[in-house]
Amino acid sequence: VLGYPSKPIGLFIRKSIIFRSDSNGEDLEGYAGAGLYDSVPMDEAEKVILDYSSDPLILDANFRKSILSSIARVGSAIEQLYGSPQDIEGVVKDGKIFVVQTRPQM
Repeated sequence: VLGYPSKPIGLFIRKSIIFRSDSNGEDLEGYAGAGLYDSVPMDEAEKVILDYSSDPLILDANFRKSILSSIARVGSAIEQLYGSPQDIEGVVKDGKIFVVQTRPQM
C-alpha cells in the first residue's frame, strides 16, 4: 500500500445519467479513450466531507490484507487474460470486486 484514501470531499449524485464529453474527439488507438473524455452528470452533485476514521481499510489489518490480496489476484487474472499489463478500474462493495473497465497500460 503506497497511499490511503485522501479525498477530503465526496461528490454524491442520486441515481441519474452521466454523459461523456468528447470535446477533443481524439482517441489513442487501442486505448479506449484513455481518460480523454470528461464525465458530466445530468444532476448536480452533493458535496459531502468524507470521514475515513471508521473505514475498515484503515483500521482492520486482516480486512486490508484480504481485500488487497483479492485485488491483486483479480488484476493478475485480467493481465493474463489479455496478455499484457492493464489499467484496471473497479469497485469493491461488500467485499466483492467489480471490474468496470480495463485497457492496455500505457
